[in-house]
Amino acid sequence: MLDLLIPIALILLGVGLIIGEVYLVPGFNVLGILGAMVLLFAVGFSFSESGALGGSLTLVGTIVLTGAAFYIMWQTGAWERFVLSTNLKTDDSSATRESEQRAKYLGKKGTALTPLRPTGIVEIDGERVEVVTEGDFIASGSHIRVVAMDRRKFFVRLDEPEASQLSA
Repeated sequence: MLDLLIPIALILLGVGLIIGEVYLVPGFNVLGILGAMVLLFAVGFSFSESGALGGSLTLVGTIVLTGAAFYIMWQTGAWERFVLSTNLKTDDSSATRESEQRAKYLGKKGTALTPLRPTGIVEIDGERVEVVTEGDFIASGSHIRVVAMDRRKFFVRLDEPEASQLSA
């Protein structure tokens, strides 16, 4: 009889510690880890004292009781305090707006404010923008054109004067 009460008491203690972790000290992890260790000890003790059949029944009972406890915590909303629910992804509309905002520089002309070797600052439509050249050195004061962009960079090259400007 005592061989049956010890694993039951240990299982209840382990599940109680895990529940205490969620309700009393969420995020601290000491009670939850201690509860999991007590559950493992209870199952191991049951296998050593009651044999394979008793240990298997204890293991199944432990899984059912722990699963039921987690289900109840999930249904009551206590699980929300235990699990981080913040989403770090940006929504599609803000990503689209940012992409459109950045695309406004594509094809625009500007002036290099610093030497571009290959990274530097240019002025485009009165705004300072950090850019990267396609590999060539561009002196400050040179006229540039934005030729490409990726997620974080604008690529520029030296702007060639047009034929109409040369003849004037």
